[in-house]
Amino acid sequence: MSKLNTRERIMEAALSMFSERGYEGSSTRDIAERAGVNEITLFRHFGNKENLFREVLSRQGATSLLTEELDERLSGCLREDLTFLAQRYLEVQYKNIDYIRIGVMEAPRNPAFANVIHVIPERLEAHLAEYMAKLAAQHVIRNRNFKLLARMFYGQLFHHVLMMCSFGDDVISLQNESSEMVDTLVSMFVQTLTIDDEKGMRSCTV
Repeated sequence: MSKLNTRERIMEAALSMFSERGYEGSSTRDIAERAGVNEITLFRHFGNKENLFREVLSRQGATSLLTEELDERLSGCLREDLTFLAQRYLEVQYKNIDYIRIGVMEAPRNPAFANVIHVIPERLEAHLAEYMAKLAAQHVIRNRNFKLLARMFYGQLFHHVLMMCSFGDDVISLQNESSEMVDTLVSMFVQTLTIDDEKGMRSCTV
């Protein structure tokens, strides 16, 4: 087995263990056993449990969303771009429900880890705020508090994801409602930011 494969197996085992038991409830011995390696191998790759935890969290960073390809897809049409960003966010988060569970469990108990987790929404919000500021500079949309609006946008999407990974909600029903939720959310933002009806029409309904 290659070194890379061993490392990946440990991280996959740690992800499932942290998601099930939280940080404190997961031992390096149990993680190593689930990965099919000995504990010494785990320490050789990661040093200690804290380093392993940080490595696991880093996988679900904003970099998985904020790519050059994503920016190339943005057309300057607010409705289309917000819809694309929302759909892309949900697509990635649905694949990373275990990471969300870990964050929900560990952030209140581990301030240092909370800071690591908080970097993800901060980068997403900064990216969206910058995008909207550019449209405002071009007089395509109203000038507003874009930092606040970006936080509200991703906050609503995160709440939808959070309902799927906790509180016993019907995951299938929530997934089926995703398209309607995105359309409603985007429409609210378009309505808030449209300069006027005439300009909104000329700018692909903003």
